[in-house]
Amino acid sequence: MSIQDQESFLSNIHPFEVLTPSQMAMCIQHMDIAYYPKDTILISPEKIPEHFFIIIKGSVYEYSNENIVVMDYQHEDSFDSNSLIYGKCDHTFKVNEELICYELEKKTFLSLIEKNQEFKDFFLKDLVNKIQSLKDKEYTSQLSSFMIAKVGDTLIHEACMVDENTKLIDAIEKSMQFKTSTIIVKKSDGGYGIITDSLLKVKVLLKGRDLTIPVRDIAIFPLLTIQKDDYLFEALTILIKRNIKRIGVTNNNGEMIGILEQIDILSHFANHTYVIESKIKNANKVEDLKIASNEFLNIIKSLQAKGVKIYHISNLIGQLNTKVYQKLYSLVLPEELQKNACLIVMGSEGRNEQIIKTDQDNALVIKNGIDVEQYRPYMQQLTNHLVDLGYPPCEGNIMVSNPYWCKTADEYKTDITKWINSPDMKSYLDLAIFIDAFAVAGDKELLINLKEYLYNKIQSKDIFMAYFAKSTLAFDTPTTFSSFMAKDDLINIKKAAIFPIVQGIRSLALKEKIKETTTIKRIKILEARNILEKTKAAELIEAFEIASTLRLKNQLDCIQEGVALTNEINTNDLGKIERDLLKESFKIVVEFKKFINYIFKLDKIY
Repeated sequence: MSIQDQESFLSNIHPFEVLTPSQMAMCIQHMDIAYYPKDTILISPEKIPEHFFIIIKGSVYEYSNENIVVMDYQHEDSFDSNSLIYGKCDHTFKVNEELICYELEKKTFLSLIEKNQEFKDFFLKDLVNKIQSLKDKEYTSQLSSFMIAKVGDTLIHEACMVDENTKLIDAIEKSMQFKTSTIIVKKSDGGYGIITDSLLKVKVLLKGRDLTIPVRDIAIFPLLTIQKDDYLFEALTILIKRNIKRIGVTNNNGEMIGILEQIDILSHFANHTYVIESKIKNANKVEDLKIASNEFLNIIKSLQAKGVKIYHISNLIGQLNTKVYQKLYSLVLPEELQKNACLIVMGSEGRNEQIIKTDQDNALVIKNGIDVEQYRPYMQQLTNHLVDLGYPPCEGNIMVSNPYWCKTADEYKTDITKWINSPDMKSYLDLAIFIDAFAVAGDKELLINLKEYLYNKIQSKDIFMAYFAKSTLAFDTPTTFSSFMAKDDLINIKKAAIFPIVQGIRSLALKEKIKETTTIKRIKILEARNILEKTKAAELIEAFEIASTLRLKNQLDCIQEGVALTNEINTNDLGKIERDLLKESFKIVVEFKKFINYIFKLDKIY
């Protein structure tokens, strides 16, 4: 290769692109091409290298002390910085396919680390930060103001703030000076409330109240707030979830600095989310809902293309899905029936992790003493309408139209007892999806009480919990791409990465009686309770996000091509950085499986 070819090759390998021209020249000057036949041991605990390796052609496997392949290195991959930096290595690096590679002298490599802080940071970072560094490089071209916009980047209106004891007439006068219809009320304890035009009409004008009353008498407490340095997208999600038009903005000390209006967020994002939310809210018939829900896919495509994090996309779509269910529930059922039951979603819907409409997982809990039969025709209608709205029927018939998933609270308690005391594969499956149940409409206390009943039943059921957690290990997670590909270079991303994290975390959440259903939120709670170490929690969130992002990207490609949705990803379609991210994620999942095995003592059961 010419010097130009060498420079071009290295510039495509992260983090060599951060080197200065002189540093790149030094690197090339002290770099040679080497050849190694298959089965050559390059690095081992007894053989510390004198070079940093960059693969041109071939592959290398990294083996643990137990002789298990933990990583494979292929074209444009590099290794092993730790051996050079720390002068020791616990693993063995062995040539799997005859190798042609660049060898960068150890002295030069260490010199570059000392001379270039960004280069140094990459190799000294922990796994999570390395993943983040790779992600930053992968999505740099996709970054937009949409993705990185903070609350402080948009218009924040100066707050018209008054003390809670201020006379209403004085507060109104002050708001006129501020040219705003919103009054912020500060309590003596530091909390905040809000008065709006609509509130004045309802609580003052229509009731003929005296304008000299203190503002605390009519203000709504507490005012929802968001910090100035939070992502603007988070503010968008809150406004949609709560059906509000404005939110308070605070600094890092919790002090009010202004008001963020929905119209300003709308103008910043311009993705029609509020238009759709309004269509759902104002729908008078199912056809209106269909028009609104058909637009979800365009939102997903837009957000994904702009590089918005998968967690934010799923959260937003989850809120919109909930509103669809709520509106459909109110349109289909008579009011009397609505209040005597609770409509729930389960599985990925319950976890707020179903972005593309893949299938229905829903149920109805009915108050004891209420005739269940009167609900049956309405539940069939609800299922049919959901299908018409683009929510495919569940292949396992886990839907409200199935009598098994439409019954009284006591009947569910009977099932819960059966699931736990006489477990079989169906019981484990039913229990797993029910644990993720989330109330979307009706009397939500019905579900809360059932969850509490479940947690009490599960106490001291160590053997049951072990069998429940065992399915975390049901599917293989690859240690290398080449050894795992079953056919046509395909990897089932759901089985290999997403399901093990979901089920493992779900098992820990059940053990700890955590009522939250979202996987990432469960992880954060487990971290707060010291069940998961901070680093392990961060790694799992990163791995889950990467796998889910690749799955969504694959599903959108399927829709674009007009083929059936699949969880199988063709590794040949992945860019190098995507491949690196996926390999690092698999590594995290493999370690997590070991953790679950240890916690639940899975090697003690059969």
